[in-house]
Order: sequence, then C-alpha cells, then structure tokens
Amino acid sequence: MRDAEISSWRQWVTGLMVAGLVIGTAGGPLVGQETDDAEEGPQQVIIERTPVQLRDPKTYSVSLSLEPIREIDLVAVADGVTGAVQVQLGGAASRQAEAVRLDSAERQLELERAKALFRVAQAEQRATSGGDANAVEAAEGRLEAARAELRLAEHRLDATVVRFPFDGKVMGVHVVPGQFVRAGQPLVTLADTSKMRVAIPVDRTAVNEGDTVDIKIETDTVQAKVETIVPLKAEFEPLRELFVSVATAVLVLENGDGKLKAGQTVFADMIPRQPVMEVPTSTLANMEEGGRKVQVIRDGFVRDIPVKLLGQVGEEHVFVSGRFSAADELVLSSSEVLLDGARAVPAGAEIPTEEDEGAGPAGRRRGSRF
Repeated sequence: MRDAEISSWRQWVTGLMVAGLVIGTAGGPLVGQETDDAEEGPQQVIIERTPVQLRDPKTYSVSLSLEPIREIDLVAVADGVTGAVQVQLGGAASRQAEAVRLDSAERQLELERAKALFRVAQAEQRATSGGDANAVEAAEGRLEAARAELRLAEHRLDATVVRFPFDGKVMGVHVVPGQFVRAGQPLVTLADTSKMRVAIPVDRTAVNEGDTVDIKIETDTVQAKVETIVPLKAEFEPLRELFVSVATAVLVLENGDGKLKAGQTVFADMIPRQPVMEVPTSTLANMEEGGRKVQVIRDGFVRDIPVKLLGQVGEEHVFVSGRFSAADELVLSSSEVLLDGARAVPAGAEIPTEEDEGAGPAGRRRGSRF
C-alpha cells in the first residue's frame, strides 16, 4: 500500500473511531457487560474498521493436472495408406509391439528390385575376378552400391510397420484403416504412466530439489519428489504480486500401482481459491482449532473469517485469502473483545429485537459461527 494511500486510510479510520459502535449479542449479554450487575442497555465499544479491498482469485487461477512422465506421438515416416491399426484407445502397449501397419505393396516391390540388382552386381563381380584391375574395381563398386540399395529397401519396408518404443498406455488413436497419411502425421499417442509429473508454484526459499512435499490430488493428499526447480512459468506470473520469492517446482510421483491417472486435478497451496486481501498483521488471530482468522463486520454482525496466509508485505502487512464479501468491513482494532455473531450497531441507533426481526435470516444467523 502506498504512503499516500496509508495516510488517507488512517484518516478515514480515525473518523470511525470517534463515531464508535454499539455491540450486542443475540440471546445473551452485551459485549463487555456483566451478566448480573450490568446496567441495562448496550455498552459502547470503539472499533476501528475499514472496507475490504478484495482481489479476484481468478486473477491467479491456473488449472493444474497430472501428466505422464513422458508422452510421444508415433508418426508416419512416409506418405501412404494405413492398413491394420493394432491398438485401441486406452489400451496397454508393449515395447516393440505393432501399433499401425501402412500399406507395404510398393515398398515390397522396391525390395525385390533391390535384391535382383544385388544379385546382378554379385555376378559381375565374380565374372571380372582375376581380370583387368579397373574392371574388377568397377564391379566391386557396383556391388557395394547394390548392397546399400538393398539395405535401404529393407529399411523402407520395415518403416511401414510403426512399433511402440516403450511400454505404456495408448492415449490417442488418430487414424483408421484405409486412411491416407502424410509423412510426419501423428498415428498414435503413447504415454509412460509409470510416473506422473506436475509443475506447481513454490516458495523458492522453502523448497529445494530432492525434497519430498505433500500435494493434494482431487480429494487425496500424496507425496511427490521435487525433481527440479526452474524459473516461474508464464501462467504463474500474477503470483509475483502476492509472494516475495516464487519459482516453479517440477514434481514427480511414483505410479507403479497405476492409481494415479493422467488429467487428475492438482491443487497448489500458493494458488488462492478464495478472494485475496492485504491486511495488517495485527488483525490476525489464532483459531482454537488451529489456523488463523480475522474479524469483519458483515451485515451488522461480527464474523470470524478463517484465512490462509499468503505472502508477507513488509513487516506489518500480509496477503490472506478467505471467504470475504465485497461489503465486509475489516476490524482493525476494538476496545473490547468481539465475539463471532455479536451485533454491531452505530452509536445512538436502536438495536432491533428478536420480535422486530421475527425468525428471518438475520435473526437466525446471530450468534452462529461462519
């Protein structure tokens, strides 16, 4: 927050301090009032408060999901027509097993011609044996050329059968039998799912390569190893506004049992899912069940809001995320302890009673926890 903004903000809060509020609780004693000897009527409590200034969590939202440790497209090495497609989507693949076979009639003819030319070259080489040295050398050269042509023809014929380079799972089948394909066109997508990988934002000062960290995958918490830490990915750049030192960690998860699936949603602690706000550290309090909270005035009631701490802003402010509403007012300080559910009414205003409100939402909500 800029100095000018801080000055203006403090002046506004001071005016509210002077005005003060009246605090009451539903169905119980007023805040600061003794249960036996207290005077009738509400007790005035001075509260510093300020409207919340929220940041939309969508600004920082990035969809994260598990990916196979490696994934490749098997492609056609030459133009041709697909023959047999030996795989099914989602099926298991074994190393060197056939995936797709292209029409090989033309390549078979090329191989037969190469074999014939190789035999001719062999005959010439035998016929010139012991004769003129130049003729012998020429015959041997033609034999070597014919041998190379034969090897090339065998290679081209073998290339009409596309095989899996490693064990894995078929993630995509992109052709059907009889389809004409161009060289380089994807035929099948193969993934190695023995390990999974995901890249998440982390605090560079708290995470190191080789560490084991806990991450949430859908409803489960699992352990992952930090394979490497690299500069912040472009999609995580908005997080620089919330954290001092942020980088990208590439995590690897063992998946020998196959329980993890490609595409499962991953949640990262540094990506807020609720509205974000900058608050003074003095407004943070501990919750009985653990965690931190702040208090707000919402619709005339004091509310405890559990928050998640994000990045520190200097020594006196911190970013937090929580279930804030745009109409909330953050409680900066109070002359009395404020209980969750206490009613907050401007000084001099009449406090509505249960009878005035009936059993409406406001009446039901007083004194309940958020």
